[in-house]
Amino acid sequence: MSDVARLFLLLSIPGLPLLLAIGLTLPALRRVALLFAPWAAFPALVMSVSMKPGITFELPWLLFGTRLGFDETARIFLCFTALLWLVASVYTVGYFKDRSSRSRFFTWFLLSMAGNLGLILAQDMIIFYSFFALMSFASYGLVVHDRTPEAFRAGGVYIILVVVGEVLLLAAFAYAAQAAGSIELEAARPAVAGSEARDLIIGLTLLGFGIKAGVIGLHVWLPLAHPVAPTPASAVLSGAMIAAGLLGWLRILPLGEAALPGWGGAMIVAGMAAAFYAVLVGLLQSNPKTVLAYSSISKMGIMTIAVGLGLVEPDSWPLILSAILIYALHHGLAKGALFLGAGLTAIPPASNRQRFLLIAGLLLPALSLAGAPLTSGMIAKNLLKVQATSASPPWGDWLPILLPWSAVATSMLMVRFLSLVWLQHKYTAAAQATPKAMWLSWIALLVVVALTPWFIPYTDSLDNWTVKTMISALWPVALGGGLAVCIWLYARRRWITWSLHVPPGDLLVFVEGWLCSLVTSGRGFGLETLPKWRLSFLAGCKRFRDGSELWSVLDSGENRFGYWAIATTLFLMLAMGFIFLAAH
Repeated sequence: MSDVARLFLLLSIPGLPLLLAIGLTLPALRRVALLFAPWAAFPALVMSVSMKPGITFELPWLLFGTRLGFDETARIFLCFTALLWLVASVYTVGYFKDRSSRSRFFTWFLLSMAGNLGLILAQDMIIFYSFFALMSFASYGLVVHDRTPEAFRAGGVYIILVVVGEVLLLAAFAYAAQAAGSIELEAARPAVAGSEARDLIIGLTLLGFGIKAGVIGLHVWLPLAHPVAPTPASAVLSGAMIAAGLLGWLRILPLGEAALPGWGGAMIVAGMAAAFYAVLVGLLQSNPKTVLAYSSISKMGIMTIAVGLGLVEPDSWPLILSAILIYALHHGLAKGALFLGAGLTAIPPASNRQRFLLIAGLLLPALSLAGAPLTSGMIAKNLLKVQATSASPPWGDWLPILLPWSAVATSMLMVRFLSLVWLQHKYTAAAQATPKAMWLSWIALLVVVALTPWFIPYTDSLDNWTVKTMISALWPVALGGGLAVCIWLYARRRWITWSLHVPPGDLLVFVEGWLCSLVTSGRGFGLETLPKWRLSFLAGCKRFRDGSELWSVLDSGENRFGYWAIATTLFLMLAMGFIFLAAH
């Protein structure tokens, strides 16, 4: 393939979704754009499986001189990301029967896709930041697509966190570019390692990308957004876009360049807290998609641990990177299959046979996510466990013990998810015909999940198929599943229900309560006449205290724009703060 053809294919990966999104906004082109929209991710998938890594193109005419490339990390991320977007796009055709709803959804969907695929190929900070911002802001349209009060609430929380994250990343990229004397991502990692502002850059990077990656404390948007977003949007939000935060860490953090035990230890502790805390809260949820959202937070906690190990053990970084790439691929495919399957369970089955086939199909990615034998999850967790075992104390002593117990926790969460799906699919209305596009796309993804462990790269140096490895992968799944079933049987026998319930967003509940108290206290400071937005907020505080609602959703257009006004003001305040910090 010639360089011109490669460049054309490279540009078409983010360019085709962008062009189709523009076409959907033009009435004359809408019908044609809607016809090709489900296949927008196809060039990216073709490139990921057919082209060898090591390609870089410089485009001096774009922005400040754009660099697009295709290395080994980009190849793995592009492979599972493009596949998820492609499958979810085909799924969308059956999910939305109304053409106008499908067109409106695909507009935001394609913009998010362009940003997600483009940032994977980005080799300089400006284009990476631009594509990341496009993906983040366009995803707001996916979250609020249904226009329900819950959707607008989730969208409001999401967009505020996005604005904060973008400011943090803008500052991080500015400091990194100043340290490197270049905007190339390849020069960022070694430059950050030797920069005087190293700790500041690392902190900004961890927080900025941590919002997208669902780091503990910054995760509150995930369990709010996933249940209210349409199913194909939830699949890519949790399987593909959440991994963009992980990729940002890999591109900017000084991994493999210097030993940073302080930052690495903090990431390991935060990752382990997320791995177990998210499971605990997820077990108390009653919506299957919310359970999967907390599962994503838990799995990203495991990947946070791996990145922390890379900061602690720079000499082992190439092997740790291999484990991270396989784990990201495994999680993306399995989680996408679970979300798409959950969407199918919302449709009443035509027969008991169809119902059992659907539950059996969901069992495969659930077992893979738990790390059961003969799945990609077993290989991913084995790779990570080997690196954890060779780490320096105290991490080499504790992590090999804690990681199997995280698999036990994941197994319990998957049993909770399957039980909710079973009940939801059992007590629904009259049977309906499921669109073939939804079934075929989901089955295709299940086949990929089943075949992945047999074609997965980076496993030649490890013996992943010994009896010892199989047993070490089996007992956490068996123990976690057995504990969950025993708890369920005991509760059923004693007529015990889930008396303890944590609202989705968990930690956000305390923040909202504090904000309500803060706004209410305004009258105590002599503010007898409150602004209109504060009166609306106080109405929400009343419902918050009554327990009927945790947030006041402002339905009027004027108040919705108020969210953007608050977000924009916050953006400017943070930007001015970082400019002042940089000047001093």
